[in-house]
Amino acid sequence: MEVKIVERGEKGVKFRLSGVKAGFANALRRAMIAEVPKLAIDEVNIHENTSLLYDEQLALRLALIPLKTDLGVYSADDVFSLTLKAESPERAGYTMVYSKELISSDPGVEAAFENIPIVKLISTEKEIGGIRAIARQRISFAAIAKLGRGKEHAKWQPVTVCSYKSVANMPDEEEHKNTLLFTVEGDGSVPVDEIVTEAARIMRKKCERVVEELTRKKS
Repeated sequence: MEVKIVERGEKGVKFRLSGVKAGFANALRRAMIAEVPKLAIDEVNIHENTSLLYDEQLALRLALIPLKTDLGVYSADDVFSLTLKAESPERAGYTMVYSKELISSDPGVEAAFENIPIVKLISTEKEIGGIRAIARQRISFAAIAKLGRGKEHAKWQPVTVCSYKSVANMPDEEEHKNTLLFTVEGDGSVPVDEIVTEAARIMRKKCERVVEELTRKKS
């Protein structure tokens, strides 16, 4: 088996994988999607929500925010809290709440991107008994983030694109049998190189366990 990096960027990588069959490549692809762990918000305790979003909609948006994940430090038992309080302006208008406003219990756990919109909070002017007043919207919640895998829920998938195709079917490439071009893009939670290598480690461990079990039963 040979691996050659074709293109590498901050969020994505392309590499050629030669000397393997499609079954192996598909197993690697599925490991990157479903087996490589990452952090995601799993529980949300909403203290106040007067925005236009239902509590369930707000919780879903929070769960899909990619959180930076250090696979070498965190374990399956680790949990982290993230809190946020926000309200609309004192005057008529609105404010957009972004992912950068999440406050984490661990400095290493934060949103992978600061400008992910969470919710728009609107202030409207109303007249009550001849007196004009501003009605303001507020949100306040405490969330719990934990490690999970994509096979449990899509919010734990570390990749946004993970596919391969045969080089032999590409007109701009030389004809090579059993050579595949992988394209992998991460969501920012885990470095894309680490996604690929961790998936390979997971596959190796599974194969080693199979060999151990077969050897043990023979003896």
